[in-house]
Order: sequence, then structure tokens, then C-alpha cells
Amino acid sequence: MRFARAATKRDLKSGELDVYDLLMDPSEELRGAKVEEMLLAMKGMGRIKVTRVLREAGISRSKTLVGLTHGQRDRLLGALGCEDG
Repeated sequence: MRFARAATKRDLKSGELDVYDLLMDPSEELRGAKVEEMLLAMKGMGRIKVTRVLREAGISRSKTLVGLTHGQRDRLLGALGCEDG
């Protein structure tokens, strides 16, 4: 599971994986991964920016990918600037 998360973080950072795809359909290994952890792996996203995006979307720092409601997912995508893939 750790290897899958590490590979996903690498893909997010390199741009091979779009955050939209990750949020809409997380793989089985990533279901327990924290949203904050995945956002921090994205290129250009530091702790302050991630905290601001999570606050803007109304999402707790401890929220997991599978724990996101449809509304939270939509607000998060909006805060990240990727409304529809």
C-alpha cells in the first residue's frame, strides 16, 4: 500500500496523474489516503496553499479520499480550479 501511495504522489508531482482523476476514482490502495497528503504531493502546492484550499472547500485536514462527499469533492475541485476534468 505504501508503494502505491508513493507512486501516486510521484505521478501527481510529475503531472502524469490529474488530481481530478484521483479524486473522482481513487484506487483501492488509496482509499485511506488523506486528501491533504495527496494535495501536498502536487507540483506547486505547499502546506499554506493546501491549508487554504482545504479551508475554502470546507474539508478537514484528516479527511480521506474515500471519505469525501460529492459536495466536498466538487468544492475541492472548484478550489483547485479544475471544475470538470
